[in-house]
Amino acid sequence: MPGALAKPRLAMIASSQKDVAMNEEVKKRYQKIIQDLGQIPTMPTIAGKVMQIVNDPKSNADDVAKFISKDVALTSKVLRLANSAFYGIPRTISSVNSAIVILGFNTIRSLVLSASVIKIFPAKPGMASFDRKAFWKHSFVAGMAARMLAAHLRRRKLVDLEIAFSAGLLHDIGKLILEQFASQEYQQVMKLALEKGQPLFQVEKTMLGLTHAEVSGMLVDKWQMPIELKLPITSHHHPLEEREMPEMAALIHLANHLAHLAGSGCMQGEVFAPLVAECHGILNLGLDEEKLMAELAVMLQEAEPFFSLIEAN
Repeated sequence: MPGALAKPRLAMIASSQKDVAMNEEVKKRYQKIIQDLGQIPTMPTIAGKVMQIVNDPKSNADDVAKFISKDVALTSKVLRLANSAFYGIPRTISSVNSAIVILGFNTIRSLVLSASVIKIFPAKPGMASFDRKAFWKHSFVAGMAARMLAAHLRRRKLVDLEIAFSAGLLHDIGKLILEQFASQEYQQVMKLALEKGQPLFQVEKTMLGLTHAEVSGMLVDKWQMPIELKLPITSHHHPLEEREMPEMAALIHLANHLAHLAGSGCMQGEVFAPLVAECHGILNLGLDEEKLMAELAVMLQEAEPFFSLIEAN
């Protein structure tokens, strides 16, 4: 009997030692990644200045237009996006000033963010498993889905459509940062996620000690963007844990889910996190998933200029 009892105890000790070693390895990886993340780039100068001006209550349309117009390529992209069917403006917008007056500061902010953010992280050789175009497509679709959901939510609660769009656009940006600045570690994460058939964020937490959602929050902090963006972005995989902005967290979670249904992720064969069903109850939109997907499909047809940004990079 003593010998029989000893074997399970030895197995438990060996398992415990293995867990300690694994935890130490995760700590080392975490510390290295945090150190490497110091390289996260700042927001492009013009985009950052536009954000600053838009957030200044003393600013006017001329102030914003002056800075956007300094960048010819950015001006062209903003006007093309502003004239897309996505915004449904019945007449042609021919100047940045007109775009600001007609669409408003917050929409211009999201247009500048859309046109700028895609150029910040250049493609890195050797990461064939990470599909940049699929990643940006998912990000834009999530942004559009978030804006659509916010429009429905606004019928009973004050919510900013463009904050929702930007949160959807940036919700997964941490994947790109990890791919860029912790590429070896992230290659292992992606490989294991595919082998185990698990969502990336679960494997990230186990292997790296943090998730792409947390890294996305770090970027929002570094870019000094509103807390209204950071909270739903960092909690988009755990929306029920968000106490300050539960509806926005549920909204970004659902937008991410709809975007997954509409397209792909950052790697072929990726397993997506399941929908937290309680989000439908939190938002109380009165629309089922089929109707939301039908509405999103129409929006995606109207948003071609946004997807042309991906093709141009």
